[in-house]
Formats: sequence, C-alpha cells, structure tokens
Amino acid sequence: MKNTLRLLGLVAMSASMTVSAQRYLTEVFPGVDVETNVQYGTNFQVLTGAPVSIPLVMDVYTPQNDTETARPLIVYLHTGSFLPRYVNQLATGDKTDSATVEMCKRFARKGYVVAAIAYRQGWNPASPEEEVRKETIIRAVYRALQDSKTAVRFFRKSIAEESNPYGINGTQVVIGGQGSGGYAALAYATLQDASEIQLLKFFNTTTNAFMVDPAILGDYSGLGGNPALNQDNHAGYSDDISMVFNIGGALGDSSWLEAGEVPICCVHGQLDPFAPYANGTVFVPGTSFAVVNVDGSSRVAEIANSFGNNDVWFNPPFTDPVTIKAQGDLAGSVNDGNEGLFPIEGPANSSGPWEWWDSTAVYAGCAALGIDSAGANIRLTNSYASNPVYAALGTVAGRARALAFIDTLQAFITPRMYRALDLNVSIDETSVLAKGLEMFPNPMTNTTVISSTEAPIKNYVVYDNQGRIIRNGNVNATRFTFERDGLATGSYYMELFFKEGTLTRKLILD
Repeated sequence: MKNTLRLLGLVAMSASMTVSAQRYLTEVFPGVDVETNVQYGTNFQVLTGAPVSIPLVMDVYTPQNDTETARPLIVYLHTGSFLPRYVNQLATGDKTDSATVEMCKRFARKGYVVAAIAYRQGWNPASPEEEVRKETIIRAVYRALQDSKTAVRFFRKSIAEESNPYGINGTQVVIGGQGSGGYAALAYATLQDASEIQLLKFFNTTTNAFMVDPAILGDYSGLGGNPALNQDNHAGYSDDISMVFNIGGALGDSSWLEAGEVPICCVHGQLDPFAPYANGTVFVPGTSFAVVNVDGSSRVAEIANSFGNNDVWFNPPFTDPVTIKAQGDLAGSVNDGNEGLFPIEGPANSSGPWEWWDSTAVYAGCAALGIDSAGANIRLTNSYASNPVYAALGTVAGRARALAFIDTLQAFITPRMYRALDLNVSIDETSVLAKGLEMFPNPMTNTTVISSTEAPIKNYVVYDNQGRIIRNGNVNATRFTFERDGLATGSYYMELFFKEGTLTRKLILD
C-alpha cells in the first residue's frame, strides 16, 4: 500500500504499576470504558455450506474520563486460526480472548481508542486436499483483510457523518493483530492489487482458476465483486493507515512488500511451529496438515528495512532497554539489525507465550456448543502447544507469566507506534536540548541531580537492566533530585520526558 532476539531474557515491567508519564507512551488512565458488539458493517461469511450474511461487530475501548477528542485509533485483530473459538479446536479465537482484551485495555489506558473487531471466519483445515486447504485459508485471510478495512472506513464515516462519537483523529490509524490476526494485518499493509493475490502459488490446478478473484469476492478493500458473496460497506471513505504491528503472524508472499509502504513492527517466536519465523509452511494447531508457504516476521522485517519503510524508527534510534534486548546487548544472534523486529527464543515461548485462558470458561463455552468435557480437554491440550509452560505453571502463575510477555509486547510496539503516528519523537542527541541535559554525579551514591537548561522535564521513568520499570515520577521543572531510596548497586536507564520528546540516560549506582 504505497499511500498510505531472540529474547535473551524476558523483559518484564510491573503490570500493577501505573506510570505517571507521557500520554500514548505509558498508562496514564486508571480505567477503561468498553462498548461491546458495536456493528461496523455487514457481510457474507462462509463457515459451513452457503454464504450467510452476518453483522460485523467490535468492542471499542476508550480511556475513562478522557477529555481528548482527537485520539489515535488502533484496529486490533484477535487470533484463532480463522475459525470460531472452540470450533477451531482451541481455547482462543475471539475478540474476548484474555490476551486480546489485555492488549486493548493497556493501549486504551495509554490514551488510544482501540477497536477489537470480530472478523469473518471459515475455511477447511481438515480437507485431505492441499489445494482446498490453501484456497479456503487464503480466502479467509482475504475476508479478514476486507473486514479490517471496513472497520477503518466505519470510523472515518463516523467522523464525517456522526460528529465523531468516538473522539478519534482520522489521520492516525494503526492496524495490529496477533496470531491469525497478524496475517490479516500484514496483508493490510502490503496487498494492493489483484496481481499480488493472483500468483502461481495461489492458482488452483483442479478448478483451473485463481483462489482469490476480486471480481467475485470483492477487491482488497472489500468493495465490489459478486453481491451474493461480498457487500460494500462505507464506500467513499479512505482506509489508509499509518502503521501495522504483527504478533506471530506471517505474510502470504514476500512479493507483496514494496518500497513506500507503511512501517511494520513484528514480534515472533524463532521456533514457532505454526507460523514460520522466516520462510516456511503454515501448520494449524490441532492438525498435522501443511497449509501454505509464507514469509514470517524475520523476512518481513528484513525486506521492510531494505526498502526503507521502517526508516522512521532509525533517526534517532531507540535506546530503551527493550530495543537493546532486541538488538542483542548480550552474545548471540538476535534481530540482525532489522529495526522493528523482536524475536523470542526458546521452544516454550515459540508461538503464543502471551496467551492464557480460564479452563472453567473453556468447559462452559464448549458445553454451550454441545462439546463434551473430553472435547474441551482436547481444545485445552491443543492450546498448550502455543504456550506449553502454562499447563505446568497453572492458572495463577501461568497468567502472570503471560502478562510479563504482554509487558514486552507493549514496551516494544508502543514507542514505534508513537513515532509512526508522529505523536512525539525521541530528541536528537545533537540538539541543544540534549546537550543542555545534565546528570551529576553519575555514578551516584545516594543522590544525583538531573537538570535541563533548555526545557522543563515533565516526568521520568527508571528501568533496571532487564527492562522492568522500578521507579517513576512527575517533575514539571528544569531541575530535580533523584534519590537512591534503597535501589541496589548496578546500572539503570532513566527515560526523561519533555514536551519536545524523550531522552534516555544510563544511570550507575555505586
């Protein structure tokens, strides 16, 4: 779309700490309002048998008691293998999944408006015919792409025709997805004409036709096609975006990526058995069938960087602890210098270590669909393939571990989104403001004085060398004294927030 680590140690920030810092970078709102099942369109779903017209719905998260009326919008796509939760033989697959809700709430507490959309699902993973599996899943990704564009147009239409009821800035829109939602998000960033979807790998030799025909299914924006298979929604409104983030998804084909497209931020397990980290074949949890060859996050980041699409994140470079982890401050192969890529190592973390679920809810949800307890157990077992440690730790410790990974996702994605949306930028180290910042003494014993000759310091956040937030506070002055107050000897990072942007300094405690 022209217009538009290996993890060397889990980077965990305290989930319970509310940071009094910069809006859109850290959580500044204590609560979130959620409007559930807002209808953003209507379209045809092919789940079983004939196409059925269904309402397209979403849950909209907004920061509680916020007075801002021009907020950036995030459209968020959940995981689930493009089949409904439990039907997909998994414990996840819905906009109300635990990890999806947590991600949306955290973004909203930072000041964003977040729309967790339910997109159309349906394909045939159990078919013994490879071309059937490939064709039906490619169409499922295509429909999810169309629905995400429908959602973006819905919000822009609401600005123009309904006096902007969600209080968004229509020029600042990000698409993000985890798992299968990441596939659709990457397609959103890159798929722009029929020739890209009509490649030889997507040609069905049995039917002698391309697996996706926009003249039948509608174009990549979800417009046109056969009216019995695709319904136009909010035509005439733009679906341009500013950035995409992908958590564990993959790109249908590397040729889709071109110079001039939006920045792409990726987090991915290096040993992911379902969505390849580099180039490889897609497998679906709960089945043993291969589906289609795709390009994972490593290749996506490599190509995007080679085209200069991620240049906005290079100048000035990020110096926060999470980025340093991604780049490799310890020995080993990490993201190979590809900005916007955070690789996660280890088979226990390979697919979805940020996922968790309540087994009681799984049994109840399955029962509502007529699935007995043995079937529910199968779905739980399949889900442990994505987060195997969860089964061993149990619900409480497993959830805490998953939340620690979500800390990392948020810490890596948020500053890149902040930069891509031009909300604020890191301050150039050659600037007068940076040169006017002093920290003395450093190393410090009990106290150090931080002073700025050029602009007031709004607030600060201190991280340890594992990326955990261990201290934060408001300043609103050109000078303040930082006290040790029991901190252990070692190296820390202090991020300082100004109206003009942020500066990070290493702080050493003797």
